[in-house]
Amino acid sequence: MKFIFLFVLVFSCLTSFSQNVIKEANISATGLAGTGSSLPFWFSQNQLGKYSKNSNFQELTEGEISGEISLSKKTKLLYGTDIAFLTTENNFDAKIIQAYAGISGNILTLKGGTFADKEISGGLSSTNGDIVRSLNSRPYPMMRLSTSGYIPFIFAHKWFRFKAEFDEGLLHDTRVVYHPHLQHKSLDLLFLTENSWQLTAGFNEYVFWGGTLSDGTELPHSFSDYLRYLSGSSGSSDFLITDQMNVAGDQLGSYRVTAKKDYDSFSLQFRISHPFEDHSGMELKNWRDNLISLYIVKKRNHTLLDEFLAEFLYSKNQSGKTEPKGGDNYFNNGVYKTDFSYKGFCMGDPLFYPLRKNTEGVYSGIENNRISAFHFGAKGFISERINYKTLFTFSNNFGTHSQPYNPVKKQFSSLIKLSGKCSSLPLDISVSFAADFGDLLSNSAGLGIGCRWSF
Repeated sequence: MKFIFLFVLVFSCLTSFSQNVIKEANISATGLAGTGSSLPFWFSQNQLGKYSKNSNFQELTEGEISGEISLSKKTKLLYGTDIAFLTTENNFDAKIIQAYAGISGNILTLKGGTFADKEISGGLSSTNGDIVRSLNSRPYPMMRLSTSGYIPFIFAHKWFRFKAEFDEGLLHDTRVVYHPHLQHKSLDLLFLTENSWQLTAGFNEYVFWGGTLSDGTELPHSFSDYLRYLSGSSGSSDFLITDQMNVAGDQLGSYRVTAKKDYDSFSLQFRISHPFEDHSGMELKNWRDNLISLYIVKKRNHTLLDEFLAEFLYSKNQSGKTEPKGGDNYFNNGVYKTDFSYKGFCMGDPLFYPLRKNTEGVYSGIENNRISAFHFGAKGFISERINYKTLFTFSNNFGTHSQPYNPVKKQFSSLIKLSGKCSSLPLDISVSFAADFGDLLSNSAGLGIGCRWSF
């Protein structure tokens, strides 16, 4: 309680002192309870790793503040922090979810710290629209150089724009390989047409590199080694034999294509996110595996159905089990065995679940990455002041090629959230219901109550 009191005091001072530059500031409290040994799936997933997987009663007190300071007409100083205090039956955990600072101009933005991606598709997606880039795990510390959103190309500024990111991060949680680096780069191209279509195409790529093995061996990390990681080249004689035979480090990512069309009363967006774990995926030998989504938004909001999203996830092929260069084994790696997870949560689509642990209790990969699933989300208003959000997910889970589930594990997970605004106070109150039924997760139901005070 002393920690919470001190945080509220400091938070209140900041909001009062910097009111002219603060864009968002709030304090919230949420209590969640479940009937099983842990919370229902959609209570704990896609929450930036704020909640625990191992408790059926949790209370989260959280404070967020973010803003910008104008240094000139074209340059802004960015800052933000998000601190959470999680209480369970037997534990109290203070977490820094986000803490960052940066500088942004018309063309480039430089940002450092821990920060989350912007939520898209109204928060209805199972994975924020990209199979390898979600809001599931806690952000890890990084430095990012990016364009300031989409910027116009020199001679085609009316119909062609692009955005790009390049960042370097460090994973400092408990892992099979200690303190590996995680390099990320992305590029997206935007094409505008005269009939109001927007077409985008791009990619995300991640590379695990460096770090220390459990026996104390340091993996290659010189500048020349880094260039091999960065370019996707094979490792030199200083690398492990697996890196010499394939590519240096653990490389994975996704291609993505989006088509958006504006109509008089609504907008429609169609998106495909395609994963790759190695060259076979980059060459589309696993073309069957995709996350496909359809997202519809009404232009006249505050109706019974303002937003609707439907997703289909298929990840069973993985370039084939026995084909040459097959068995892609998404989010798993023979060296970086903790692989694409951070602090116990998958960094990609949360439907790639559960994570496995080794004999030392350290997370060591994804137990289930061959999945076919349908996911639906909707938002709207049931009265002038009360809005709702729903998520429904149906999945068939097949394990991995090397360790399949027999029989297949079927799963249904759901969430219904009702929120309302007070008429005389800057206070939001919410009630949530969630349930899991199936073979992958224990059958459970849950209730959540939350409130948020905005400054």
